[in-house]
Amino acid sequence: MTVKIINQLKDTSFRKLANGNSPFLAFEFFEALAASGSIGNESGWEPIYFEEKEKSLLYTFIKSHSYGEYIFDWDWANFYQKHKIPYYPKLTSMIPVTPVTSPHFLGELSTNVMKKYEEFYQENSFSSSHFLFVQEHEIPFFESFGYMKRESFQYHFFNEYNSFEDFLGKLKNKKAKQIVKERSFDKSIEFHQYSGETLTAEHGLQMYQFYLSTIDNKHAIPYLKENFFQTIFEKLKERICYIQATKEGRAIAGALYFYNEQRLYGRYYGATSEIPNLHFELCYYQGIDFCIKKKIPVFEAGAQGEHKIARGFRPTKTYSVHKLKHPAFHQAIHEYIKSEKKYIDDLLPTLSERLPFIRSENVL
Repeated sequence: MTVKIINQLKDTSFRKLANGNSPFLAFEFFEALAASGSIGNESGWEPIYFEEKEKSLLYTFIKSHSYGEYIFDWDWANFYQKHKIPYYPKLTSMIPVTPVTSPHFLGELSTNVMKKYEEFYQENSFSSSHFLFVQEHEIPFFESFGYMKRESFQYHFFNEYNSFEDFLGKLKNKKAKQIVKERSFDKSIEFHQYSGETLTAEHGLQMYQFYLSTIDNKHAIPYLKENFFQTIFEKLKERICYIQATKEGRAIAGALYFYNEQRLYGRYYGATSEIPNLHFELCYYQGIDFCIKKKIPVFEAGAQGEHKIARGFRPTKTYSVHKLKHPAFHQAIHEYIKSEKKYIDDLLPTLSERLPFIRSENVL
């Protein structure tokens, strides 16, 4: 069957093939990214879709930079630059600016589609091809096309609790007291959880402003546009939780989560007031509380952050696969990945020993 290369989301079978259970693989999510200009030529995320009609669709992006990927290859780019060989453009398949493990094919994992993708990769001036945050069971498929597996890790909260108090009861006494202390705020500060029909357009605009405040503080790039937030707060209500902090009735901070029955994903946070521990409350403790209330098994609070360990988040491996067109560089980075894997394998047990539980079970 013919595999087509498509540039516009509207011309694909994405809506029909979309995994309705994943908030990030909903047609509305990708549509909001495209319509708002959060992805597209000027953003450095130029989408390309490979489709075997109504059977399989692979999404990827032509990247002119490595921002927003969370599987860092800056050293690789510098290695290329040192040898005066262009590293960009490259092909990267992932949910844009979202470090979550997900399928990269909608519908079937198709050999026909992958072969067409490989032809496109080889025939154009891409230095490399990357599939980031792949599902572990998909790795052999990519390896059969010559890709190298790279291991990374994040910190995930595994929900085994009936209440927040039950969670605290499983912690060492000193750690539990520290969390209780961190959750003690002035009575003028209140926290509100909004999802589903309780979400409003005003909440979307608030979250955009909080997002910008974090971008400004970190001198980062504001990929996501105002219209993106407005659209998802309207069209993905049932997959969004917005945590709002108010002081004397005025919104001063917000955190945006996405969720389904299996995962809660912490994504964005921002505040207009500097209040001790407010970040921990909105990004971790409110998320844990929401997870327990909704009986969601796993909470992924985003990339990086060893400080999550003390709050019950376990180091958990994630995976990506990579191929570089230049044979010598492919081999050199293969050795880099092997060395990196050994470092991670040695590090994770050490990190797990720092978990705050009375009796820790390592989840790697």
